Amino acid sequence: MRLLIRVLLVFFVISALLSIVRGLLNPTTPNRRQARGNPPPGGRLIKDPICGIYVAESSALQSGDNYFCSEECRQKFIAAKA
Repeated sequence: MRLLIRVLLVFFVISALLSIVRGLLNPTTPNRRQARGNPPPGGRLIKDPICGIYVAESSALQSGDNYFCSEECRQKFIAAKA
């Protein structure tokens, strides 16, 4: 029984140390609480009507009131509209 307790204790200590080291090595990763309230770095996200992925408004291609992730999606939209 004591051996099991020691093994579990060592496991938890190693897990905690690994978590601390990961946090120190990658400090730029925002935690989930921070990410919820702040807008993405590229501005607001807009859904591409063709493929359905979200793209930052600042990097999206625009055609009228619609925003697209790529020229291919924009051309598909224009072809479907015609």
